[in-house]
Amino acid sequence: MATEDLKTHIEELLNILGDKVTAEELEKEFRRFLEYGVPIEQAKKTLLKKHGVSSNYQDRTLIVDLQPNEKNVHILAEVLSINKKHATVRGKTREIYYGLLRDESGTIPFTAWKDLEIEKGDVIEVTNAYTREWQGNVQLNFGDRVKIEKKEMEIPTSEPKSYKIKDLHPGIGSVELEGVILEVEKRNVDVTGEEKTVFSGIIGDETGKTPFTAWYDFNLKKEGRYKIKGGYIKSWRGIPQLVFDENATVEELDVEGSVPTPIRRVPLHILVEDGGAFDVEIEGTVIELQQGSGLINRCPECNRVLINGECKIHGAVEGIEDVRIKCIVDDGTGAASISFNREQTEKLIGKKMEEIKEMSEGEFLDEIRDKILAHPLRIRGNALTDSFGVTFIPREVVIVERNIVDETFKLQEKLRGLQ
Repeated sequence: MATEDLKTHIEELLNILGDKVTAEELEKEFRRFLEYGVPIEQAKKTLLKKHGVSSNYQDRTLIVDLQPNEKNVHILAEVLSINKKHATVRGKTREIYYGLLRDESGTIPFTAWKDLEIEKGDVIEVTNAYTREWQGNVQLNFGDRVKIEKKEMEIPTSEPKSYKIKDLHPGIGSVELEGVILEVEKRNVDVTGEEKTVFSGIIGDETGKTPFTAWYDFNLKKEGRYKIKGGYIKSWRGIPQLVFDENATVEELDVEGSVPTPIRRVPLHILVEDGGAFDVEIEGTVIELQQGSGLINRCPECNRVLINGECKIHGAVEGIEDVRIKCIVDDGTGAASISFNREQTEKLIGKKMEEIKEMSEGEFLDEIRDKILAHPLRIRGNALTDSFGVTFIPREVVIVERNIVDETFKLQEKLRGLQ
């Protein structure tokens, strides 16, 4: 065997075994197996078992290879995060644990219905788990049959790969990204009963923007330009988010001039396929007005819409008057649900709240139909995914004025080009 090939195998084993054995001792043992004609993979498996690593280590599935609806899943991974929340199941409130795992191939979110007694940084061997698809991504679930065993070892870290923001998607591990900090804030959060400081904000490059979370104080400055190596991508309702901690390296770049962060125009079918996006622009036609458009009352505590004067959480309350438009927008490639708030509704129909309150429900709906139904809109905001599909949360909206004569001429030119 070539020296370089041998070195590669030794490094792979050392990444797993850590300081349990020296490189010299491992190489000596490895060479002895090869001299006796033992196959390379069998030799590696035997050495791992000898030094305390499960003999079925190499029979595990890498995270990158997991598919939805798999049973009896066996992985070896490091806990990147774990959190607790309460969920209502069949009328009963239960504790649910969720977080993120990683191996050398990528990351995956997990959910468990009981306390696993694990914490961030633990390396665990998981057997008898199963997978599901959630919001277009694979999720790992720990049921009653799952077995979790802590391991005294390290998970190999793959070399960071460079990405542009437009190419980020959940599941990517070991990211290298260069961008400008557009917003950053410091806040304290509760993590499994312990208060921790986290830095969150928005980072952008010439292809787009994305939220980030830093679990370590890298002294990030607004408008500063940085190269971040060793982060990973997680998902919040379909939106990719960059996460990095003390294991990452952050380098401030001394580069003159600002990096442009244009608003990315995205077809709706891409948002449906990707499951979400941050600060993008869409353009489509209003094809349907949905129930719930018009005057509403909101809970003063949680802002939920009241039904018959009652909040789902806080019961009977004195509501705050509001107005909204709920509709479906289609761009020819896909569709999304959109709810416009009071300010956006007033802008779209050209009337203030006081004027709207003087109208009957029928008059108001007629006004909406006249102003926006079958009209094209250009909308900027965030695309989120839930069990009902893609919902677009608008930040800005304008009615697009179309020049029918000009568009007809352009269409005729395209048709001629196809002949």
